[in-house]
Amino acid sequence: LWIGTEAGLFVWSSDARPQRRTLRDGEASGRVSRIEVDAGALVVATAGGAYWSTSGRIFQPLGAGSADQPVSSAALHRIAMEDGRSGSAVDPSEQIEIWTFGVEGLVRTRGIETAAGLRVVDRALWPLPRPAVEAGAVDLVLDRVGAQLGVVYPDAIAVQPLAGDDRQPDRWHWIRPVMPPGASILRLGVGAPGRFWLVTDRGLLEAPALAAPFARARPPAGSGACIDVVDAPGLPDAVQALALCRSGLLALVDERAALASAASAAGPGGAERAARGAVDALPPDPPVGEIRRRALERVGLSIERAESLWRGLRRRAYWPDLQLRGGYDVDRDRDRNHDQSFLSGETRNLIDRGRAEAHQYGAALVLDWDLGGVAYPDDSVDLVRELRQVTSLRDDVSDEIHQLYFERQRIRARLAGPVEALAPGEAADLALRAAELDAGLDAWTGGWISAWRATSARPPDHPRRFERSID
Repeated sequence: LWIGTEAGLFVWSSDARPQRRTLRDGEASGRVSRIEVDAGALVVATAGGAYWSTSGRIFQPLGAGSADQPVSSAALHRIAMEDGRSGSAVDPSEQIEIWTFGVEGLVRTRGIETAAGLRVVDRALWPLPRPAVEAGAVDLVLDRVGAQLGVVYPDAIAVQPLAGDDRQPDRWHWIRPVMPPGASILRLGVGAPGRFWLVTDRGLLEAPALAAPFARARPPAGSGACIDVVDAPGLPDAVQALALCRSGLLALVDERAALASAASAAGPGGAERAARGAVDALPPDPPVGEIRRRALERVGLSIERAESLWRGLRRRAYWPDLQLRGGYDVDRDRDRNHDQSFLSGETRNLIDRGRAEAHQYGAALVLDWDLGGVAYPDDSVDLVRELRQVTSLRDDVSDEIHQLYFERQRIRARLAGPVEALAPGEAADLALRAAELDAGLDAWTGGWISAWRATSARPPDHPRRFERSID
């Protein structure tokens, strides 16, 4: 097992501890961003460039990057030689084709595999589907036969044929899959025919074709952030691929194959009884609009809350700035007068003193209105920024509610269809999945769905008065 980390490249055998493999170009080559393996050969994309190894012991730089030209993505493919040309020393009928993407751009390298390493015979800089100044590619993908190259961007996929008459380096076909709100593509997984996966930061998506609509995979892979997906050889028939997500390493199971491979002890009549029983066991569901409204209100993301914030911001201009002023003045006067008088042959000194004191109290109430805030509130820009984030969260919650609700309705429709179309044991599995979805919806509404079923099988006449909850 080869492990690429930001602290170096490691190899882990089943009978030993992980050991580090030192590459060239100093510390930059120790920051590994991608590993591609094919028949024992490796291509390692690092911050110091791309490296090739035939057996995993000696690594040689491919010249597709340097310490200041890191490589972030790589794809490896073996191509068959034509017109009797000699190919690899290991296999004379084939050559090695390596695609790398980094600061230098999109590079195609072809070489002949030898016991000592890769002898490069051709290296070409390929035109990018987007200008280099735009957001860089997050993944490079070759289909299983190497006939098409996909350059994956966070919002779209550019595809170009590598064989046949349609091969033109400057012609790219764009595919823009519909994803959950706010999601960005991290990886593109290509499996067996009819299996494609999009790894996004909002969950794992799957589709039968690259141009077909993508839908969420089953939880937990479809509801949590994922990092990578791979269709590794040697997996059981029921396992489509392995996905690395925040919840752990997950096996994506083909339900039909798993159910078909399981022995059915119910017999032909038992499958019909199980299907009919599963349909009858599904309780009724409230309208999706009511569930969505209840969930948004519960998490504080309702439309009414945004409108009330705008009303409150405009009404704030009618509230004046209040100032209460008080004053206290004291006036004290002191005076002294001196005089003399001559009475009866004597001189007398006379002193007159005067004293006066006055107190004054004052109070003022000042009201200041800024009526311009009615039309142009001061904090409107901050509120718009906040509501924009709230809208993104509301879209995420609504998308999650819709995914849970309509998958449950699809299960209901499938159980109500022909019994012959169900695999042995599929009815019971679908019933369990429907109960799981119902539990998720009930949790989003704080137990309102359970209370709704206990009270009535139809929506109340006054939804806002129906506030019973077991949250």
